[in-house]
Amino acid sequence: MLQRTFSRLDLRGLTLVFVASAWLAGILLDSFLLLPSLALLIAAGAAFASILLLRYDIQGRLIALLIACLFLGAWRYTSASPGDDPQAISQFIGLHSLTIHGSVSDEPKLQGRSRILLITVSSMQSGSSSSLQDVHGQLEALTLGAGIETPYGPNYGDSVELQGTLQPAPPHSPPGVFASMAFPRIHVDSNGGNPLLAFLYHLRVTLATILSQSLPQPEAALLVAILLGLRTPALAALAQYFNVTGTAHLIVPSGFKVTLLAGLVAGGTQWLSNNQRQRRKLLPAQKYRDWRYWLSTALVLFSIVVYTVLSGAGSAALRAGVMGCLLVLAPRIGRVYNMYTAMALTAIVMSLIDPFVLWDTGFLLSFLGTLGIVLLTPFFQRLLSPLEHLPLGHSITEIVAVTLAAQVATLPIFAVTFQEVSFIAPIANMLTVPLLSTLIFLGIVISATGLLSIPLANICGWVAHPLLWYMTTIVQWCAHIPYAYIGVGTISENLAWGYYLLLAIGVSVVLSRGTIQQSQHKQHSPSLIPGVSRRTWRIAQLSAALLTIAATGTTVLAAQSDGHLTITFLNVGPTGQPSQGEAILIRTVDGKTALIDGGPDAASLAQELHSRLPSWKRSLDLVILTTPRSDTLTGLQDIVQRYQIGEVVDAGMLHPTSAYALWRHTIAERNLIYQQVSQGTTITLGTQVVLQVLWPAHLHKGSNEDRDNGVILRLVTPGLRILLLGATAQSKYALTGVTTTFASNYLQAEIVQIVGEVDKPFLTELGTVLQQAHPSWLVITPASLSAKQRKIVGISTIIRSVSPLLAAGNWQVVQTAQQGAIEIDADNGEWSMGQVSL
Repeated sequence: MLQRTFSRLDLRGLTLVFVASAWLAGILLDSFLLLPSLALLIAAGAAFASILLLRYDIQGRLIALLIACLFLGAWRYTSASPGDDPQAISQFIGLHSLTIHGSVSDEPKLQGRSRILLITVSSMQSGSSSSLQDVHGQLEALTLGAGIETPYGPNYGDSVELQGTLQPAPPHSPPGVFASMAFPRIHVDSNGGNPLLAFLYHLRVTLATILSQSLPQPEAALLVAILLGLRTPALAALAQYFNVTGTAHLIVPSGFKVTLLAGLVAGGTQWLSNNQRQRRKLLPAQKYRDWRYWLSTALVLFSIVVYTVLSGAGSAALRAGVMGCLLVLAPRIGRVYNMYTAMALTAIVMSLIDPFVLWDTGFLLSFLGTLGIVLLTPFFQRLLSPLEHLPLGHSITEIVAVTLAAQVATLPIFAVTFQEVSFIAPIANMLTVPLLSTLIFLGIVISATGLLSIPLANICGWVAHPLLWYMTTIVQWCAHIPYAYIGVGTISENLAWGYYLLLAIGVSVVLSRGTIQQSQHKQHSPSLIPGVSRRTWRIAQLSAALLTIAATGTTVLAAQSDGHLTITFLNVGPTGQPSQGEAILIRTVDGKTALIDGGPDAASLAQELHSRLPSWKRSLDLVILTTPRSDTLTGLQDIVQRYQIGEVVDAGMLHPTSAYALWRHTIAERNLIYQQVSQGTTITLGTQVVLQVLWPAHLHKGSNEDRDNGVILRLVTPGLRILLLGATAQSKYALTGVTTTFASNYLQAEIVQIVGEVDKPFLTELGTVLQQAHPSWLVITPASLSAKQRKIVGISTIIRSVSPLLAAGNWQVVQTAQQGAIEIDADNGEWSMGQVSL
């Protein structure tokens, strides 16, 4: 009886696999032929009718069912494809001056400094017509902005109006998107969408912010990607290393992460059962009547659903979420979980909702990688079985086998998408994958504690930081090993199809010969170290975590200032581009820190601060914005979101831009102390540093308000005076105002800092200020480059030749664009200047 039951289960599993294969084959077939929709429905109906005629023929019924599913799959693709539909949005590509009405149907995605919006279109009107025309479909809109969620831009659920020109969809756009708009004019009409999804998307951003506030960059960005599947700009420099080392699955949603989460929740809900021993003695029917049993199941399912949305609800996340739910439900309803059945059902459900998911790279990598792990891992384990006799050999063999299985299954997809093939993947995964469960657990703890108290989350971050640092270091080290990977260029899709055909034949041959055996029931996990009990190993892990907290905490308490004042002109700018923007870090003798401006790139500023401040220091006593330009504001916007700030200072703005409005919104949202300063304001930093505000006297109306109303500061400390002109050095109005307001002896300074621009001469009024200041050194920090200047190959410095106006003085000129970060060290009335080498 028992044997017949399992046989029936296996048959049903194979039947569903055959049905899914026929359904998917129909979708793929119709993508080439695009058959008429009505004809496909008639053919499917005829196939279903033949099932009734063949009710006594089991094999005939199965064949008829597969034919019906083949036609239905083709019909699903035809019904979703725009084809010759006159109301499809793709029919209007190339027309000028269109106004599109629709709604943002997904969470915005980041791409460099831009946001990508997925718009579900409802209506459209041309520039010459006032009437609305009903249209349907999805388009992708590229807009400015570096934040997933912004209060002054469109977010999920918003009804929007776009004005621009429709273009074809980008090459790597999501499936089902057939048009795009590049930087259209966008007007938000109203808010809407699913309130639960909107809440979860907002929670995702909140948790990402907590992680960013609790850890330095890029470690924070790595943990955000591991836990939430969210790629922030700070991760851009590391993402390529994960791709070429075959560890990209660590920073994207995966079934392994869902399994880990389900295990954590299931373990945390054991308290719902009063006596586990007695519960194991209960019959299945008695267990099903226990409300605690179903409450535990509901909590696990709920956590998987929530985590799937928090992971971005992309195709890979949805695949992992659906299979995770099936894994939890199967034993609860008395069914045996079959991986092939679960994968087949998942593929049918996802392609039924969106047939274009079969062309989604994330879905293909996730689905084929999982299938490869199931089919090929036992084969590679048998090949690597001699390694199991080594210390930790079982774990090493399992990780390497799983990595090879997934890599073999996804090789063509990965090569076509990234044009690279990794050889270092088994080693990189062996060195990093064992940390994944620990990092996910720590990420959950940091997020949960951060919702209550950021300082408490910072303490938890002390434990996660060394592990994240280790992972980034290992991945970068593996990527730089010679021949760790090779570039393969553009690969034909026909070659990929041929690869999978040969792979299918090879797997079929191996299975037919019985080389790959069915996975046996899992036994108790062996000890990671021979001779050490599992309990002892757990105690050792806990002791290591406590030791890490104690060591980091001791470092915090013991950290003392070296008794010097340091002013560092940071070398900031986007990765791969010349130095751009100004950012000045001040550290006083009594441990106070201040940041003046932040440069145009948040990632480079985060790296600069991380290299100069202790990893545990997540606070600044003072932040000053001198002018609301992109080369000063962009980096500071990230800082006020992630750091604990004592006070924020700027001069205000008569006509706020959207970037400045977001800056002020963030300050208010985080309840930071804000001060708007003007001429005559004095700011004390510690016991020995005073910042005097020399400009602006009042906010000036003009065509160049951001420079005319820029903050000019004079730093005064025993034995040293620094005049910080910044970008205001390009304002004739401000420079004239300063020289006519203050006596020459009040402007005197040993060092003057200014911002210079490529091929733009300095003003004559700047020479007057410099003559009154009479400095020994002139520090030039660069402005941001224009789009045209960034394309010029060979620009290694921003100010390639110092203006004769500046060269005429008796001061020495240094540039951060030429020498990198420049640091001034002051102690007991003496000071020195030097280049910082990191």
